[in-house]
Amino acid sequence: NGFMAPGLVKGSICWLLVGLVATAVQSMYFVKETPKITMQESRQLGRVVVWTSTICMWMFWAFVYMHQMVPLIYPVHTPAL
Repeated sequence: NGFMAPGLVKGSICWLLVGLVATAVQSMYFVKETPKITMQESRQLGRVVVWTSTICMWMFWAFVYMHQMVPLIYPVHTPAL
């Protein structure tokens, strides 16, 4: 099935939900105005951090998942004595 494998699609949807929940949590609890940064800049920085980390974790998960779908090295079984 390639990129549209059911497990890969379901996992990608889960990572999208993780990103959306993390964005909501960041917007509610981690936006702060300081003398050097405005509320809008703080919100934008948080979104960049959340989505950069979510995309990186999703890509790592997807690479591992796809590697297990088509392994490069197969186990070599030795005959029993």
